[in-house]
Amino acid sequence: MMDQKLIQFRMDSDVAEKANDILKTQGLNVQLATKIFLTDIANTGNSPFSHLFDAK
Repeated sequence: MMDQKLIQFRMDSDVAEKANDILKTQGLNVQLATKIFLTDIANTGNSPFSHLFDAK
């Protein structure tokens, strides 16, 4: 069995509800979307935010 880590965070409830409504149309929820997002970063080594830290 793979070790698991509990990740908790707080966010504005309005943002969470809106995001959940949008994700629901895709068969997802915030928890699953977050797992997919972090798994993709871990598997590819790329973050969608990398360009924010590139030297200009």
